[in-house]
Amino acid sequence: MNRIGLVRFSGIYGLVALIIFFGATQPDLFLTETNLKVILVNSAITGLLAIGMLVPMAAGLLDLSFGSIAGLSAVFMAWATTRTDIDTYVVALAAILLAGALGLGSGLLVAFIKLDSLIVTLGMSSVALGITEYLSQGNTLTANLSPSFVHIGLDSIGPIPILAIILAILAVCMYVWLEHTPGGRFVLASGNNYNAARLAGINVPKIQSLALAFSGLIAGLAGVLLIARVGSATSTAGQGYLLPVVAALFLGSTQVLSRPNVVGTIIAVYLLGTGVQGIQLHGNQPWVSNMFNGLVLLAAISVARLRGRQSRRLNRKRTQPQAA
Repeated sequence: MNRIGLVRFSGIYGLVALIIFFGATQPDLFLTETNLKVILVNSAITGLLAIGMLVPMAAGLLDLSFGSIAGLSAVFMAWATTRTDIDTYVVALAAILLAGALGLGSGLLVAFIKLDSLIVTLGMSSVALGITEYLSQGNTLTANLSPSFVHIGLDSIGPIPILAIILAILAVCMYVWLEHTPGGRFVLASGNNYNAARLAGINVPKIQSLALAFSGLIAGLAGVLLIARVGSATSTAGQGYLLPVVAALFLGSTQVLSRPNVVGTIIAVYLLGTGVQGIQLHGNQPWVSNMFNGLVLLAAISVARLRGRQSRRLNRKRTQPQAA
């Protein structure tokens, strides 16, 4: 296997190495069914947010608003269920649609006013955070959820947590759509070369606006499932997901297909989740987990940049005329 092939599957090797290391150093704590469930549950929300942001990234955009939008969705759930008699599932749908509307707003600004996605989503993140702070008034809000809704966040089907099953279903659907349908190929083409995609007849502005709307919807879903799991929310509920999600996306983009893809993203999500859980079992302070996520992000960006340079050099060599 060549060097590029090794890098493409380095996430799997890293995940196996982490399991072996933590299994050897903390066998009584790490290699247990309970700990496996903790990793699956803790990684589920991160995975959902990463899958949501994967679509804008595949379309050549960056979305930094997903954390604040997820937090808004969670706080809205807590706020609405304690102040109204509306059914929990109706409130959940409203929270997801609100999140999708914010994502669509970002998409329209990016696609039709031609603003930079990084700046737009950063601004939308502040908008979502402002609404969240208004609803929470700086307090921790405890949701009044139906028992069946709490069941989604806390229970399992067999040995598998329901949250992990939801992530798996979404990941499979996204993989099929992104890799095997015209719509997915249009998204990838838009991200690969904007001008070429437009010349090929692809409605790139529409794809960009819908990509960010989708990211908002999935962020809303993640926030709804987060409140189902923990039962309460604060204005900072989604902020802690920014670094691990971005790290998972950039690491995932170096895996398997060497571009934004579902399989690589899921591998990266569980590599990060396993690493963080193993670090916590060793009794380290929270800053160690943050450092781990940050180092993974820096490593992923560095690998992507180096591989890009290597690919350009190879392409130049192929296009150079052969000497007579």
